[in-house]
Amino acid sequence: MDSTASIPQTNSPAATALTDAPAALSATAGAQDQQAAHTEEAPAWPEAVIAQDNVWQPAITGLMTWVILFGLAAIGLSRLKRVPGFVQNAWEFAYEWIEDITLQVIGPDGPALMPYLFTVFLFILVANLLGLIPYLASPTARTNTTLALALCTFSATHVLGLRRKGFGYISHFFHILDASKETSLPGKLITLVLQWVLLPLIEIVGELARPISLTMRLFGNIFAKEMLLTILAALVLRFFDQGGAKGYLLMTMPLALRPGILILGVLVSVIQAVVFTALSMIYIGGAIAVHEGHGNEGHGVEAAGHEVPGHEVPGHEVPGHEIPAQA
Repeated sequence: MDSTASIPQTNSPAATALTDAPAALSATAGAQDQQAAHTEEAPAWPEAVIAQDNVWQPAITGLMTWVILFGLAAIGLSRLKRVPGFVQNAWEFAYEWIEDITLQVIGPDGPALMPYLFTVFLFILVANLLGLIPYLASPTARTNTTLALALCTFSATHVLGLRRKGFGYISHFFHILDASKETSLPGKLITLVLQWVLLPLIEIVGELARPISLTMRLFGNIFAKEMLLTILAALVLRFFDQGGAKGYLLMTMPLALRPGILILGVLVSVIQAVVFTALSMIYIGGAIAVHEGHGNEGHGVEAAGHEVPGHEVPGHEVPGHEIPAQA
């Protein structure tokens, strides 16, 4: 007798489910394979538009920035003309503009700092504008570039401070408080702690916060500008691949917004270059001003800008003395 004949044939739901289970699993695996293949073929839209995912991107675009600057310098400044051309005129306008700001912020010592300040301004400006070119990203949209620039300003501030005043530069971290005016012992102790511990600590924290603020301000503005351009470009590509009347209609919306965002990007690039340079001027000029103030101590009231009796201050009329008219 055949042993298989004794197995009853049944059409129960449980048996049907067991029979169809392999086919269902096979279909699910096939769908997952197709989805994985589609995911591998689909581009990562933000990375397809800009080069932010490239580890060497800051170095590459930073080198491109220097090549552009040296190229413009060779074109505009190699043969100076009495009647300047467009490139030479642009160089002269930019230099005089930054020099005027430097004179207003720092004073007579400003022109001596122009090689550094003007270089920082031009590098940041060109680096910011590079991100407006498709498939390029601004090196200033990375914190490693902006941190390097901020550390340059931070180092220049304190190096110039030490150069101007020597180790007496450190004295501006300590606020002079007169503990002798305090009558009680706790008051004297509190004054001494404020002078030698708390106030110097606050000054040090404030100094360390400066490069952090310079880094994050420049990085945040430029990165936001590039991300906005990336999103608009990604929407254009997505709607174009979608096709059809609906896709093409939706594609016109980010295309219409892109020119305005590009103009805004140019403004942001120029403003952030000016802001970084102006803050560098303020930090360096403040350090020099502190040294000059300490250097004038002990020279009387006249050193502080006050009039001394019996001495005529230029530009001010002294009672009883007539200032002769200039020819």
